Amino acid sequence: MKTLSPRRPARVIIALALLVLDILLMADPVSAVDNGTLGIRPEKESDFFHLSLYPGAKTEATAVVSNHTSSPVTLLTYPVDGENTVQGTFAMAAQSAPREGVGAWVELDMERVTVPANTDLKVPFRLTVPQGTPPGDYAGGLIIQSPTVQGEITAVSGDTAVRLDTIQRQGVRIYLNVAGTAAKSLAHGGLSWQRNGENLDFILPVRNTGNTILNPSAYMNLSGWPATATRLEFDTPDGLLPGASIDLHATLAGAPMIQSGAAEATVTSEAGTAQAGLRVFYAPWPLLVIGLVCFAAAFYGAWRTFRFIRRARIALSQLKSMGNAAPH
Repeated sequence: MKTLSPRRPARVIIALALLVLDILLMADPVSAVDNGTLGIRPEKESDFFHLSLYPGAKTEATAVVSNHTSSPVTLLTYPVDGENTVQGTFAMAAQSAPREGVGAWVELDMERVTVPANTDLKVPFRLTVPQGTPPGDYAGGLIIQSPTVQGEITAVSGDTAVRLDTIQRQGVRIYLNVAGTAAKSLAHGGLSWQRNGENLDFILPVRNTGNTILNPSAYMNLSGWPATATRLEFDTPDGLLPGASIDLHATLAGAPMIQSGAAEATVTSEAGTAQAGLRVFYAPWPLLVIGLVCFAAAFYGAWRTFRFIRRARIALSQLKSMGNAAPH
């Protein structure tokens, strides 16, 4: 967002913000992507495009764009690759992002479409898989982007004012399977933990090292003192794309002030089951210092007692020797 001077409205610099509305992050994955104003969906499927092709093959499909308003609207249309966010949800790459998969293989007849008021418009496209493409699952989407809506100029302070413009972007997912040998493989990193206020957060990094979309789920057993036999569930990603890496998170809410024990996580996916574990020990620093001081004091006291007893034994031994050596 940039600042601008209200004294020169003819030289306004647009402050552009991308407002993503209902873009592929819908709570109900079986519903079409439609926010009540604009929508996009497959012509022959209820949710997303599911395509399967051999390397070098091509297919045609059709998206349906809906305009629920009382005025015609001209929309920018373009394909993009799919990706996983750090939270594990499915997302569409930005328009400016490099296109290496589905986003590069989809062809549209036109970059813009005009949808009449209260009308559904069919938007055909072609998808061609290049020769030599490795087998496996690929994901992307078809985006519709509305014209920029200019916001009002708002004075901030003095000679400074801002204007926030918005863009509405929606999309429909395209899942593509390139025929060949499926390789299902999931790798995980080391389990770790960290204190977060009153909570204890556990992190398990996972990576899809195969060529198919995986749906990993994980749980963790925490044992020890004082939390014993505690089971935690990790968050579940929205389909882990091949090559994608994310961190799974689990939280022990209201963690005890002191914890000593072991944590063992189990992650399960179409690739099988794996485990990761670690020791968990923590305590507040003041308590650790007090404990260390008490231990040092106890150790010092025991050492002094040991020395006293040793000296007393030596003294008694000497007295006994002197008594035995005295003339009778």
